[in-house]
Amino acid sequence: MADPVEQQLIDNISQLLKRSIVADSALQQLRAEDKAKFSQVFSNDSPFERKANTFQPYIEEIADDLLIWQQSKSKPLLIKLVKKIEQLFKVLTEFESHYTNKG
Repeated sequence: MADPVEQQLIDNISQLLKRSIVADSALQQLRAEDKAKFSQVFSNDSPFERKANTFQPYIEEIADDLLIWQQSKSKPLLIKLVKKIEQLFKVLTEFESHYTNKG
């Protein structure tokens, strides 16, 4: 059974995954309308190593980090993972708010 921290991480990633699927679908629609011209979701100074113009690759990176953390229980890795999760929640919330207001 997962400890409380691990379970919270899993719950957050699951929620992010669901939200990212909807957001990526919205991005696809915006691109079809020539309204989403950016090349990556996060800037180069973000904690993410991957660079993508959709949310799914960032979810994959977080999930990969979770698997590594589950094996190591490294505090620095946990801190980095939590920062990535927080940043993804923030950007998804901003995107959803702008997209909902325009839709």
